[in-house]
Amino acid sequence: MLDKKFTVHVARESGHEQELMTRGDIVEMVSANENTWVFVDSQMVSVEELENIELNDSTEIRINPGMVGGAETFTVLVASEAGDQAMTMTKQELTNELTSNQGNWLFVDGQMVDAATIANTELNQDNVLRLVPSIVGGSETFTVQITDATGHSVCEMTKEEIATSAKEANNWVFIDGQMVAASAIAETDLSQATEIRMTRPLVGGL
Repeated sequence: MLDKKFTVHVARESGHEQELMTRGDIVEMVSANENTWVFVDSQMVSVEELENIELNDSTEIRINPGMVGGAETFTVLVASEAGDQAMTMTKQELTNELTSNQGNWLFVDGQMVDAATIANTELNQDNVLRLVPSIVGGSETFTVQITDATGHSVCEMTKEEIATSAKEANNWVFIDGQMVAASAIAETDLSQATEIRMTRPLVGGL
């Protein structure tokens, strides 16, 4: 049904809003602004993919329209199954993307930055920005204790996300007290692990 409407989460400068939109409405909004992003179940999709992708009532659809008004934009490399894609985003758009999906990871010059930190981080055109969207599709997740400059936090991560964070941000990963190299995580059985910790090297003045 071409006129079937779906619940769409639209990011705006004033915050997130829910709207009922048909597939055609979604395609039109995304096509109207080349900097607009659309995510279906946390996976970024193109307009062409959007026209044919399967949508149902349980599908999570999010749209991040490109923001106007002279805000400075930065080139962001977005990781996907097809490889990195270069996108143009403002700092506010980056903040919205991290806030709306806490499974997303942002790396600034190889350092992982969260939503609370990016707002106060000075960016320039020389920075290398890389966004790694959360990985879906039934991948098993694990509870990870993270120690960084802001303190301690706990989040759910897939094995691939753990490996990516360890590699991109040069984080240390400890599995049941044993440090594991980023290159070895993919071959490590995490299902039996009782504790997974991730920390930046030499945190706390060591």
